[in-house]
Amino acid sequence: MKSKYVKEAHPIIYVDGKPLDHILNELYPDDLFLGLIPTIVDWMSVDEESNIVENTFNATDEVKIVPILMCPDDCDLSCSLIVAEVETTLDQVRWNRIGIDLNNPKDLINRNEFLETGVKWLDKVPKMTFLNEDYKTLEKIYKKS
Repeated sequence: MKSKYVKEAHPIIYVDGKPLDHILNELYPDDLFLGLIPTIVDWMSVDEESNIVENTFNATDEVKIVPILMCPDDCDLSCSLIVAEVETTLDQVRWNRIGIDLNNPKDLINRNEFLETGVKWLDKVPKMTFLNEDYKTLEKIYKKS
């Protein structure tokens, strides 16, 4: 689909039939979340950043912080970056918390991971649960072509 600022068709993360940026905008209308796009690794402008995003998504940690939405202007980790605390079990994936990552992108690259420190958690966002099979559809966002 297309989004508010990107007229080119691209993947969009839907939760219960609604785009994720719309859900965040309804909960936080003053925070400019409408129009954020998924962290599409093929669109990211800095190779080190796209690598860390792809590697984080593919990591087998039971609980990890994964970037899920970014600003479409620069397509990098320096602008608006929304992350989720992702917990994986045998049959489902849960986003326990969603927040705004305020870390310096160079620090993220140096650590080669996203940590919950430096994240402003959005308390109004409920936990979200996905079946593992459904969650695998995000691979097209997090895999380089």
